[in-house]
Amino acid sequence: MMSPVAAPAAGRDAFWRDAALLVLALLAVHALNLAVHRDLWVQDEARYGEVLREMLESGRWLVPHLNGFPYPDKPPVYFWLVAALGALTSQGELAFRLFTLLSTVAATFGTWVLGRRLAGPAAGRWAALCFVTLFGTLVVGQIARMDMTLCATCVWAWVALHAHETRRSRAALVGFWLASAAGVAIKGPIALLFTVLPALLRPLGARDWAGFAALKPLHGLGLLVGGVLAWIAAVWLDGESAYLVTIWNEQLVGRAVNSWSHREPVWFYVTLLPVLLMPWTGLAVSGARTFWQSEPIAARFVLACLLVALLAISAISGKLFIYLQPLLPLCAVLAGVGCTTLLAQSRIGTEQALLPVVWFTLLAGGIGWGTHDVLGNNPRGFALATILGLCAILGFRLSRQPPRRWLIGWTGLSAVVSWVVFGALITLVNPLYSGKPLGEAIARLAPGSRPVAIVHSTRGILNYYAGRLMTEVERTDIAAWYLLHPDALVVIQSAHLSYWFPEGKVPACTTDETYSVELKEYRVLAGCPR
Repeated sequence: MMSPVAAPAAGRDAFWRDAALLVLALLAVHALNLAVHRDLWVQDEARYGEVLREMLESGRWLVPHLNGFPYPDKPPVYFWLVAALGALTSQGELAFRLFTLLSTVAATFGTWVLGRRLAGPAAGRWAALCFVTLFGTLVVGQIARMDMTLCATCVWAWVALHAHETRRSRAALVGFWLASAAGVAIKGPIALLFTVLPALLRPLGARDWAGFAALKPLHGLGLLVGGVLAWIAAVWLDGESAYLVTIWNEQLVGRAVNSWSHREPVWFYVTLLPVLLMPWTGLAVSGARTFWQSEPIAARFVLACLLVALLAISAISGKLFIYLQPLLPLCAVLAGVGCTTLLAQSRIGTEQALLPVVWFTLLAGGIGWGTHDVLGNNPRGFALATILGLCAILGFRLSRQPPRRWLIGWTGLSAVVSWVVFGALITLVNPLYSGKPLGEAIARLAPGSRPVAIVHSTRGILNYYAGRLMTEVERTDIAAWYLLHPDALVVIQSAHLSYWFPEGKVPACTTDETYSVELKEYRVLAGCPR
């Protein structure tokens, strides 16, 4: 018979073993790719790099600026955090990518804790491992954006919310509202759709008035509004009142109106989510069914938070796959339940076994097609596609193995996807999506105060590596603008040259260089006859 002291000790040992396992998984699947250098890619990464560069150069920390103009799209807190990390390492690409890695670590451990509390230690362990190796996490965990940071704030908000609901803990309630506020500070009001909206609608939908009141919504929303008002006051006192008007017109009123006009269908995310959950899509579905039958209260918590947030973000106009990242921890918890259920069985179902094989096959085919169509039949690209094809074959053979070996095998194969796609392949595609060569050419050709015009291009995508501001000119105005600035350097896409030279032929300019960025050809021109 086990002594009373032995059981807690064994539990602590298992806890730390799981923690060590997750650290190793994160190091292998995500941190290892940091050794492969890549530039900040256009569009978003280079734009965020420029926002931070201008913050550091100007010392204007309250209001983000992009190419000299106020940048109302995102709050400043993400850039503050990256700058703080950069002060310890170095300001640049590494700081951005390292901050994403740290956010992935926080989101992973949050998923682990949430899974443990909802479904037990084994489900929590597998939920975290599934989250680390989900295709969506593999992608977002390598991008210099704030979406993984938002994901971390959301999962810890759910951990605190569940603790409050089960124990009526005041500390947990404060933690929920603080985590929700952190999400808003990182990403903006959209963060509330993932945390506060589900938290308030769940008790209202169940007519649980006591549960709704226990959330202290007036106090919590007051905290959020108070924080926003304090920041608005600071911006106003700093003389940036025009920035507040821009936020109101573009980010609040503008987005509210545009939310009724959809570029993608409302069901866009429903079809995309299964892809981001690969190779654990089948386990997430089976886990949801099992969870509902075995632990209906905990299942309702997960599914309500998941579905309310999914419906809410499906109702807004702008839709990118990366916006689904905050929902992946909830899906990973369902997959973790599916893993524990599978381990109790003697064999793996045919559909469950074939789904990830098909996924790997399609992924290999996509890399092969991209190598032919974009990379000029680069042998290394075909080699990487072949590796994934072999992984698909190995995955098929894993279907004959016991469930535990199958799960461990597919966890390892998902790590291979990370190494192939975000390690080896990155060196091949980096020149295609980096603006560094063009940016450095601008810095070389236009030193000092020489004017530079960027024609009809997205703001800020070349400034970071050029290390300077540029004049933004519409393609229809470039001919007239150049007449007034004959000493300027002009950066223009080849597709837009006809707006400057209607005859379709570029005259002999003293500077005429060609660069490719994001599969678009750019010309750098100066000293052109007028």
